[in-house]
Amino acid sequence: MRAVIFDWDLTLWNSWDIHLLLMEETAADLGVAPPSAAEIAAEFHRPFLRHLLLFLGSRPDAEDEMPGIEAAYLRRYYRIAGHRNYLYPGVASLLRVLKRRGIRIGILSDKRPEFGLLELERSGLASLVDYADFKTDARPYKPHPAGLRSVLAALAVAAGDAVYVGDAPQDMAGARAAGVAAAAALWATIDRDAVMELQPDYALQRPHQVMAMLADTGGDDGANPWLRQLPGPWRPDGDHPADDEDEAPASPAESLAAEPAGAAWEFWPLSARWGGRSGELALPPSAANPVAPLSLRNDRR
Repeated sequence: MRAVIFDWDLTLWNSWDIHLLLMEETAADLGVAPPSAAEIAAEFHRPFLRHLLLFLGSRPDAEDEMPGIEAAYLRRYYRIAGHRNYLYPGVASLLRVLKRRGIRIGILSDKRPEFGLLELERSGLASLVDYADFKTDARPYKPHPAGLRSVLAALAVAAGDAVYVGDAPQDMAGARAAGVAAAAALWATIDRDAVMELQPDYALQRPHQVMAMLADTGGDDGANPWLRQLPGPWRPDGDHPADDEDEAPASPAESLAAEPAGAAWEFWPLSARWGGRSGELALPPSAANPVAPLSLRNDRR
């Protein structure tokens, strides 16, 4: 495997929490009732402007209202976009590891460039990404394979040497249409059942499981050279935000000494306070172990 291509929203970047806040605030600005989180989730993958119009317009086909709705949303968006880092825990260290290992890194997203490129730059990942394709009018939406084929060409990688990691059904379908392995990013998907119904090649519970997946595809079965690259040193909460500094302590003893007193690490510590939407975050290490790449294969295929 020579390349990993990622979706952006709900895969690397937590746009969900941002969007819920912006929808609530924009609705208040426009004097309309805010939609519920469940309603937003059901239409989250609708094209952006159509999504806004559906919830914030007087009717879904009120095209003349779209410029004002978009302007109100953007005013709120630009106030907050630079103040916090919305990467999911473990993403920064994952991409650093892939870069060190010589794996080509791409992004294919249906997000508009004025959002995606700004977020990519502010995330600190721009220097790690070899090629990013955010949605313009020149290419169709996923699952059409044109976007993935364009990224593959830019990375100079054949389809059989790449994997696409995404959170949505159209990501899995698009990967298949382009002849690329499909990996489900289950750590933040809002429609796990729909994603798994498309039978992705790999089901990943945490970002750093991408490394174990690559070890599997390379026939290494989680061999030591890959394990040494796990954020950490390895422990069940290996994608704890502190590990994103990507600097391991001098020894395992030093690492354990730095942990909170009495911590047993028999569960994912982030699952209770991160607020992710997937029940997979609560899996114990025995059920979601990044060191066992064969367990990441989707047995439902």
